Amino acid sequence: MSLNHPAVAIAVALALAFVPSGKLCAAAAEDTSDQEVLDRLLVRRPADQAIELGLVWLRSQTRPDGKLGEQWPTALTSLAVMAHLAAGIVPRDGEHSAWLRRAIDAVIADQLPSGYFGEKDGSRMYGHGITTLMLAEALGMDGDPTREERMRASVERAVAVTVNAARVKKAPGHAGGWRYLPTEASSDLSLSGWQLLSLHAAHRIGITVPEQVITDACAYARGLTSDDGRVGYESRGQDNAALRGLGMLCFSIAGNEANPLVDRIAERIAQDPIAFSGKWFFYRAYYDAVGLSRARPDAWTAYRPRFESELTRHQEKEGFWPSPPGGNEGGYGRVYCTSMGVLALAVERHLLPAYQR
Repeated sequence: MSLNHPAVAIAVALALAFVPSGKLCAAAAEDTSDQEVLDRLLVRRPADQAIELGLVWLRSQTRPDGKLGEQWPTALTSLAVMAHLAAGIVPRDGEHSAWLRRAIDAVIADQLPSGYFGEKDGSRMYGHGITTLMLAEALGMDGDPTREERMRASVERAVAVTVNAARVKKAPGHAGGWRYLPTEASSDLSLSGWQLLSLHAAHRIGITVPEQVITDACAYARGLTSDDGRVGYESRGQDNAALRGLGMLCFSIAGNEANPLVDRIAERIAQDPIAFSGKWFFYRAYYDAVGLSRARPDAWTAYRPRFESELTRHQEKEGFWPSPPGGNEGGYGRVYCTSMGVLALAVERHLLPAYQR
C-alpha cells in the first residue's frame, strides 16, 4: 500500500500526533518500505522511548557555555550532538535547533588554527576523530548557508590533520592506523575507528579525502582480524569483543562485505552476545550496532531484540545510563555512557552518512 493511499495518509496523520520531534526523519530512513515507515510511526518500541528519554537527559546536562561533560567536553559534546543527529533531530529546524547550533558552535570554537580538536579538552585524537565525525554528519543539516560554510571549513581543516597523521611513518604492523597523538608512529584499532569513520563521512558529503588513506586504514583493520573472526586491538590474534563490530564496519567501508571473515565475526558476536557487565560495554554496543546493521542486516535482525533489551532495561528512569557492574567506562561520566547508549540504539536507522551502505 502506498503512502499516498487515503487510509495510509489518515494513519500517518494520527501517528504523527504522538511522534516526538525528529522521529519522522528517523522513520523515513533509506531503504525503508512504506509499511516499515508506518510500523515505526504507529508503534513506539522500548528502544524509541529509551532514545527519547536519553536525549532529554543529555540536554538537561548542558553547561552555561553550551557544552556537556566535565572532562573532555569537546569530545563529549560532540557525542551528545551525534546522538541527536542519529535519532533524526537536526539543527535545521525543530524545537531543539537552537540547542544543537549552540553545542556545535561551542565545539568549533575549540578547534586550533591547525585544525586539531583534541588539545583544548585533552581528548587527543579520540576527541579529534569524534568531533570531526560529528561535524561531517551535521554538515548539510543546518540550512543556514553561512553556518554550513563555517562547518565545511572546519571539517576540511580537521580532515587535513587526520590525513597528515595517517602519513606519519609508522612502525611495522601499524601502517594505516592512528594513535593518541597526530605524530605517533604506532596505531590501535579503537582510536583508528573514529578516524576512519570521520574520513568516510567526510568523503560521503563531498569533502576531499585521499582514497589511499581510507584504503590503508581498512587494510590495517584487516591485518588485525584473525581467520576465526577475532579482532585485535593492537595485534592479530587478540580477541577484543568491543571491536568486533568495528572490524565488520571496516570490511564494509572497503567494499569487502562478501569476505567470509565478516560472517565469522558476526558469528562470534552472536555466540558471545553483549551483556550489561564488564569492560567497554557502551563501546561494544555502539560498534555491534554499526557493524552488524550495515554489513550483515539479517544477523542484526536476529541479534537486535536481546541487544536492545540489555540497553533499555538498564537505563535509569531519569534517562541516563550508568556504567555496568565491573565496567571501566564510569570514569568517562554519564554523558559519555548515555550518548553512546542512544547512539547504539539509533545508528541502525542509517540516517547519517557514516552508517549508510
